[in-house]
Amino acid sequence: MNAFEGDTCYPDLLSLPEKVDAVIINVPPAQTEKVVREVKQVGINKVWLQQGSQSDEAVRFCKENGIDCVSNECILMFAQPSAFMHRAHKWVWGVFGKLPA
Repeated sequence: MNAFEGDTCYPDLLSLPEKVDAVIINVPPAQTEKVVREVKQVGINKVWLQQGSQSDEAVRFCKENGIDCVSNECILMFAQPSAFMHRAHKWVWGVFGKLPA
């Protein structure tokens, strides 16, 4: 896929034309470690592994390489606008002090 709704798509992080500061990874766990290795190659230091994408190997790689990593959390809690379910999830996690940093 070269584009989606008018936005250019890239086959991997190495193909991005500009440096980015953070990345949200939402691929099957078997592919996640490959993507976090690309993260290191391009110098990104913040990663969010969307629920269902995390793998122990990818999380370990991030820790060993100084990459800030949030895993096993849903990014949709922070989306705008978001559905009631996601806002409620964020509120509950906030009450219990469990929101990702």
